[in-house]
Formats: sequence, structure tokens, C-alpha cells
Amino acid sequence: MNPCSIMPSWALVLAVLLPALAGAAGKDAAKVSAQELLGLIDKRMSFTSDYKGTVRMREIRKDGVERALEMLVYRRDKTKDLLFVLTQPRSMAGGGYLRVDMNLWEYNPLVGQWQRSTRRANIASTITCESDFDRSRLNEDYTAKDDGVESVDGTSYRKLLLTARPGVDITFPMLRIWVDPDNNIVKRIGYSPSGRVLRTDIIRSYQRLKDPSSGELVYHYKEVLEFEEEEGTKIVVHYDDVELAPLSPNIFTKAWLEGRNR
Repeated sequence: MNPCSIMPSWALVLAVLLPALAGAAGKDAAKVSAQELLGLIDKRMSFTSDYKGTVRMREIRKDGVERALEMLVYRRDKTKDLLFVLTQPRSMAGGGYLRVDMNLWEYNPLVGQWQRSTRRANIASTITCESDFDRSRLNEDYTAKDDGVESVDGTSYRKLLLTARPGVDITFPMLRIWVDPDNNIVKRIGYSPSGRVLRTDIIRSYQRLKDPSSGELVYHYKEVLEFEEEEGTKIVVHYDDVELAPLSPNIFTKAWLEGRNR
């Protein structure tokens, strides 16, 4: 899919998104460096409290075949703990992914075995990846430089070109992001090392939450539309039922996920 072909929808999404985000807390992105802006984005999307949420995905392939998936996401940002538990479709229920010491492990409940995966791998055979559901780590993973400004309906969006830091295991070696005046990413394109477009995301909406541990307002995706370039697959990702509350440390263990299937 030519990325230019999605520009009308991208412009339309922004026209709808902007009023919803108007007045959101945030510093003027034009006053900070590109790298500092990544730090601001990471901070406003990280939680001091533990996180639990339900991710619902609707995947539509180029041939028109659709499927729905659902999984529970558990996060503890301060210790980088992360667990995904698949709940739908029934054929995949009980499987999951657990990050241990920055290594991602995939669990197959049919055979009761764990297999080591990577941050680059797709989750549940979709076009999504670990970073879609993890805390924002842009400032840790990338170096950034300004890439101009794009105006849509009178609003200017700051563009940044991000290049992965050496040695970082990440899905997209290069990213280009569009940031609105309130420091919200509204569009991003992931590239291969050669510069080929791999995936384009439109962030359709955010949800604003109060972190009970820090008392700060934090921002989390509500709905994201992702386009995969090579196969023409698209997927709509909803982030629902978010709870910011303490979780048992036992959740972030292989034994806990295995126990759900007994």
C-alpha cells in the first residue's frame, strides 16, 4: 500500500482528533529538542501504578478475511515486567507472552511449552508487536532529529525521524512520527534498515487517566489503526478496561500463566 493513499483518512482523523485533545496538558513541542520531546512523550505515557487492560483487535486481510482477537495485558513499568494472556479466539486462548529480564517468551498451552521470542516478533500472528502494548521507550531506543513540519487544516504537526540506538533489539530500525502541539503522536511509520515502509499507524484516539500512585494525569492509546505495507493487512486495536492498581508479583511468572490452563 502506498502510504500516500492513506493521507485523506489521516487528515480526516486529525480533524476529528484535535478537538478531543484540545486543552490536554503538555508543553509546546516546538520549545524542546527532538530528543527532549521523546522523553516528554515517554513520561506522559508511563505509569507509576501497575497496569491491567484488555486489548481487542480486529484484523482485516487484503483478501477480506477478518478475525477478532482479545488478550489481557499486565504491566509493571517500574520493573519492566510485562505479560500478555490470549483469551480469544478460543483456539488461541490460554497462550501468552512473558518478558523475563528483557527476554520475551511465548507460551503454547497445547503442549505446555515456552519458546523464546524477540521484541521484533509479531504477537499472536498479527502485525502487532511487543512495543505496541509496552510502555513508551522512544527516548531509550532511538535518537531523534527534526524532519520538518506538516500542516493539516491549519494545525502544524512536528515531524521527527527516529533511528534505533546501536544494539537495541526493536521492530522498526527507523521511525517517522507526527506530533501535535500537545505532544501526542498522531501518526507513525515504521521502516526497514533500507528505508522500506513496513507499517503505518494512525492513532485515532487517546484516553486520559489519573495514575493513583503518582496522582499525575497520564495518556494511553484508546484506538489505533495499523496498516501493514507488504501484505496489505490492517488491524484496528482497542485498548479497553484499563485498571491502574497493584498487581501480585506472582502474575509475572511462567507458573502463573501455566496455572490458568490447569
